[in-house]
Amino acid sequence: MARLILMFNKQVIKEYPLLKDSITIGRAEENGVVIDNLAVSAYHARIDKAGTDYILTDLQSTNGTFVNDSRVVSHKLSHGDNVSIGKHVLLFVGEKGKADKEELDKKISLNKTMMLDTAKQRELLSKQKSAAPPVERPPEKVGVISFVDGSGLGEIELAKKLTKIGKADTSEVRLSGFLMGATAATISRKPAGYTITFMGGMAKLKVNGQLVKESLDLREFDTVELGSYKFQFYLKDMKKS
Repeated sequence: MARLILMFNKQVIKEYPLLKDSITIGRAEENGVVIDNLAVSAYHARIDKAGTDYILTDLQSTNGTFVNDSRVVSHKLSHGDNVSIGKHVLLFVGEKGKADKEELDKKISLNKTMMLDTAKQRELLSKQKSAAPPVERPPEKVGVISFVDGSGLGEIELAKKLTKIGKADTSEVRLSGFLMGATAATISRKPAGYTITFMGGMAKLKVNGQLVKESLDLREFDTVELGSYKFQFYLKDMKKS
């Protein structure tokens, strides 16, 4: 079972098995992973399960989310990734075999070279501009993808935190084709927008004709191609109850 190992100052604090399809990380007590540190936003980041993969999404945090020292907006986690949030590190342990587990255990025992020390964390944080914490609330508009390829799929609202696109039965947007991956792409919903992430398969992902190999923030009226399928992204007002 995949899990997160929370570390601070090179010491293991707690392990979190990823039992649910989605888990949030932040300072607020409602999070699945609570990090009580002023450098951490109330709702800092989220991890969503997409098939056998896990997608990390930064929720417009003040100080940013880093994976292996690189700041990310959305990122497909790999076994052994170090996720830096504030002064803490979350080690991602994927569903791997015994050999991988032994190697990872060795890495944890020698984590002096893996863990970001306080000085390194200060260096990363110093790169970020000081700003007032963002207002963390759901967007007032909901994203929609409208298929313009003659496939007859019509329009689909992106109301979930993570929308999976591919030919797997678990995908919210089912697409067919020999080259289409089981989960070919995902669209993450964040407090201030949407991010599309390429997950795998031979069907290429393009946004406005530009090849996307990792993640890209979607802008209104972007045209997205995934294999032979084409759809346009736009925003519409949420229905009020």
